[in-house]
Amino acid sequence: MSSPTVSIEGPTSTTSEGFLAAAKSGGCASSSYGSSPTSPGEGDPAIWERIKDHPCFSEEAHHYFARMHVAVAPACNVQCNYC
Repeated sequence: MSSPTVSIEGPTSTTSEGFLAAAKSGGCASSSYGSSPTSPGEGDPAIWERIKDHPCFSEEAHHYFARMHVAVAPACNVQCNYC
């Protein structure tokens, strides 16, 4: 008894041009969800003061602290012992 043949292409085929068009249109990008201020002029100054040296948000802090999870976390929920 032979097994049925299944196509690995699926019902539609996506080309690299399709991926490029989606990326340019912003279809794959997140707008402001999960983003954080990257400079003091963006967002709330009180929030910036709290997170500016946190290794999860500051690229400069990565030279002094180990990065243990996603580089930019909207809400740090890992016990990194910085906070």
